[in-house]
Amino acid sequence: MPVRKSRNSPRQPMQDGLQNVVANLGTGRDKAAHSHYVASFMSPAELQTAYRASWLAQAIINNPAEDATRKWRKWRAPAEQITKIEALEKKLQLPARVKDALQTAGLLGGSAIYMNMDGADQDQPIDETKELRSLVVLPCTSLQPVEIVRDINSIYYGKAELYRMTTTGDKSEVIIHASRLAIFMGNKVPGDQWLTNAINRGWGDSRLQPALDPVMQYDSTMANMASLVYEAKVDVFKFAGFADALGNSADEAGLTRRLSAQAAMKGINGAVVIDMQDDYQQKSATFSGLPELVAKQQEGVAGAAGQPVTRIFGRAVAGLSGSGDGDERVYYDRIGHMQADDITPALSVLDEVLITQALGTRPPDVYYTWTPLRQLSESERADVFVKTANAARSLAGTTAGPIIPLDALSDSVVNELTEQGVLPGLDQAIEQYGTLAEQDLPIDNGVQE
Repeated sequence: MPVRKSRNSPRQPMQDGLQNVVANLGTGRDKAAHSHYVASFMSPAELQTAYRASWLAQAIINNPAEDATRKWRKWRAPAEQITKIEALEKKLQLPARVKDALQTAGLLGGSAIYMNMDGADQDQPIDETKELRSLVVLPCTSLQPVEIVRDINSIYYGKAELYRMTTTGDKSEVIIHASRLAIFMGNKVPGDQWLTNAINRGWGDSRLQPALDPVMQYDSTMANMASLVYEAKVDVFKFAGFADALGNSADEAGLTRRLSAQAAMKGINGAVVIDMQDDYQQKSATFSGLPELVAKQQEGVAGAAGQPVTRIFGRAVAGLSGSGDGDERVYYDRIGHMQADDITPALSVLDEVLITQALGTRPPDVYYTWTPLRQLSESERADVFVKTANAARSLAGTTAGPIIPLDALSDSVVNELTEQGVLPGLDQAIEQYGTLAEQDLPIDNGVQE
């Protein structure tokens, strides 16, 4: 008769997941069941030490910052306005400042570009009409939020409106308004923003933090391989009575002279002369399997860094059919995402000041686009030009007449060819000689009346 459990018997907690008692899967005897993550954050000093000591750590931080600013951006405005804006960018060294800010934010978790304006009221919102004198990159270690804004109606909700900067000289503090700073964050941590801000002091995590374990494993493997090279070939001598000779100082001295003489003779003629009762062997270390191990660790480092192996290690892609083009496209898309979602919002206030300072006003039709990292080759550029021209000719019509008005088509083709850059100076030539509609030329599209 089955025994019924009493209502007062202790209840067993229910657990989700796969469990196999026979195989010890998911039980207390399963070794994998005891694995867990431990929060171990590195201090800014430790992060800087890793950055200075490991070239891989430098590549993880430097490569995205360099690639995001390498081609920079193109302003869309009349030529004279673009010249003024780019001249002010060059004077302020803006691309270099943005790259430094990205590197600092990636390493330490955050940074800011301070806009040094005329006037001493740093704790007040910025006045765009004041002269922008210089740009200064500040690390998050010297710039702390005064208070995180919790008013949901504020534009600074979840962020700080005021920052406290501590100078290293006289230990004095300066309060800076957030509108005077271009804020760059490291790795953003999702979840409870109040808890995150309390842990990170209002900043993000270092981009180097999650990649340190693969980096250290790779560096350790390479260091052990370098030590193994010294042990690649070891000479082994077997002497009769060797242990007894070591116990006698007189015999030990003779043994030392004997080894020195044998080493000298081997160095002269490559031959080893030993006693008939002695034995000589060579032990060689094997390096088979190490290249595959190093390649796998390189892939792990590349995955943790979010960069293709070809970029971070500078080597060709392994495999018969691998070209690395797909990895490169994914990486360039990630850089484009960084430019659109991280750099552009961070520079929004600074760009408004930049345009106003350069032009005197803020024209609403002035904007910019980021230059794609992947540039077309000469053959690809020529192929795009031919396809564009053929498509335009098809729309213009040959015997059946145009599909769209020719004036509109002409303006659109001019804009497209200008964007492609295949005909240098086309926009200036159009301004000089006029558009198709302005020339008032008879249109011959081949239609027979």
